[in-house]
Amino acid sequence: DLIENSNAHTIFDAVRTNPTASMLMSSGAGGGGSMTRLMVRGFSAADQNEMRDGLVDRSFSAPPVENVERIEILNGFSGFFQGFANPGGSVNYVSKGPTVEPLASLSIGDYGGGINFVHADLGGRATGLDDKLGYRVNAYREDGQTYVDGSRQKRALLSAVLDYHFTPDTVLTADIWHQDYEANGLQTYFSNATDGSWSGKVSAVPSASAFRASEQYGQDWTYNSFEKTLAGLRFESELNDAVTLRTGYRHGYMWRQYDYIDAQSVKANGDYIEKETASPRQFERTDSTYGLLDVRFDTWGVRHTVTGGYSGTYFVFERGTDVTKTFAGVSNIGSPALYADPQLALGGSSSWQSTWYNSTLIGDHIDFDDQWSALIGGNHADIMNKSRNTTAITSKYDQSADTPTYALMYKPIANVTLYASYMEALVNGGVAAATAVNANQQLSPSVSTQYETGVKTSFGGMDINAALFRIDKINEEIDPADKVFKQDGREIHQGLEVTSTGKLTDRLTLVGGFTLMDAHTEKMTSDRLAEGKTPSNVPEREASAYLEYALPWVPDLTVTGGANYYGRRPVDNDNTAFLDAATIFNAGLRYEPEIYGHRTSINLTVSNLFDKAYWSYYRSGDGLLLGSPRVVSLSLKATW
Repeated sequence: DLIENSNAHTIFDAVRTNPTASMLMSSGAGGGGSMTRLMVRGFSAADQNEMRDGLVDRSFSAPPVENVERIEILNGFSGFFQGFANPGGSVNYVSKGPTVEPLASLSIGDYGGGINFVHADLGGRATGLDDKLGYRVNAYREDGQTYVDGSRQKRALLSAVLDYHFTPDTVLTADIWHQDYEANGLQTYFSNATDGSWSGKVSAVPSASAFRASEQYGQDWTYNSFEKTLAGLRFESELNDAVTLRTGYRHGYMWRQYDYIDAQSVKANGDYIEKETASPRQFERTDSTYGLLDVRFDTWGVRHTVTGGYSGTYFVFERGTDVTKTFAGVSNIGSPALYADPQLALGGSSSWQSTWYNSTLIGDHIDFDDQWSALIGGNHADIMNKSRNTTAITSKYDQSADTPTYALMYKPIANVTLYASYMEALVNGGVAAATAVNANQQLSPSVSTQYETGVKTSFGGMDINAALFRIDKINEEIDPADKVFKQDGREIHQGLEVTSTGKLTDRLTLVGGFTLMDAHTEKMTSDRLAEGKTPSNVPEREASAYLEYALPWVPDLTVTGGANYYGRRPVDNDNTAFLDAATIFNAGLRYEPEIYGHRTSINLTVSNLFDKAYWSYYRSGDGLLLGSPRVVSLSLKATW
């Protein structure tokens, strides 16, 4: 409901009500990124930390939201079932499933500056089979102009889910979806400061107010395209009152290809040089599976729920060498230059990377009584990686670790839970950026640790959670002396996060909270100037609030509004320059009358209400992307 009420058409739109997650990649209308790069507690929750229905879905393409029931931001404890995970948390996209009652809805509308869409959602149970077979089908299509001048975006999705209930407690679920995406006239990266030193030590970040987010600073022939297909099976059965079996498998295949512009050496007078980067088609395959057994039993009045089993993911990524061209002329932010498409000659695949993630686990959730409970678990995690090019193997490793998980929970009263936990997880090494001497090399895995304590409460119609956490992992960066991407020192993230969700009154709904964090590096030996500094691109302050108020004097009309605060972020590990903090406001109206017995909804939203100019994203090696300007979205939905 929240996804639809906020007129969300991208993952960025859908998660902006969550104060513990921030978006690193602009994957929405007008954005150049096809990837989803969420950050949780200051760490990227991507790659093996992205899941679809609990199965790893490492993805270099933005997941659709039209076939998603909900998005779970799993903070902290997500490494238990996998053994390897982002130390900050993971993201799980839960698919829309078959409905008990017949469902048919049709939505049309416009978002992103001029992208028109149509979306059909059908569900129910098949007649003639005693309601044992259920289905859910989503079909979506969009096409139109984005808010960037000369930019156009097309996307199509077809998704189907079937489930068959052999018995009330035994169900087999099959799902498949295919999405294709094409965008032209991409946003331009700004990759140098006013003194031309962006690739080294940064002395200044240009003011976002000097730029227009709707301006085409690059070329309208740039593009970003991808196609992805995902298919899976899940089986769950309560074998008896004490034992439950859960298994699943999912296969994903995709390709992507892009051609974008960097604006380099931006001068004080607005002059800059355009650099084109084009990539040969890249391919990705992911196979993920799990098999788990839950066993429930009592010992001397103590209740146990023991979970044991295996989960594993096999990932293959194939790519070629990017081709670049720097144009001889000079552009200016007041009058960007137009260049003909040079049609750069692209080669074939030249590097391959394959990774096996294997995890064997056992854990026991222990209920001592109505107040005290505990979770004790262990995991044997193993990561095998091999990278090669056309002539030789460039890197190879096989590393494993035994990682424990402990948690203690106490309920002083029925609606309050206090908890403390400790977790270790095996974290895969990072991949060197194109600007490093060892570009595209993957570093070895390491073990991270996390301590957390907090409280979860429910009062009236509100759920309020607060957590203190401390995460310790190995630091990775490009050494400024030799330009080699390496592991050096430790990266510490510690802080407080507070979230609240629910109804303040019968008519007023609130979703929001904040994160306050101290993130820094320590024990540095190569880049000593980074000692005690905040890691690049990590915001130490974040907050969000989303409100809905059903007007008492106008039946079926709801006013919506909200704000997102993004704290300042350093663009280098020595903290010589920062992206400014920004607060973005949103507002809307939703009218939901019943017409001839059918539910309808007319939803009008305005994002970035005051047209705030801000930098939304920085990526080492690429540069800065501007945040979206004021954008009006309108949707009309009928359900019967």
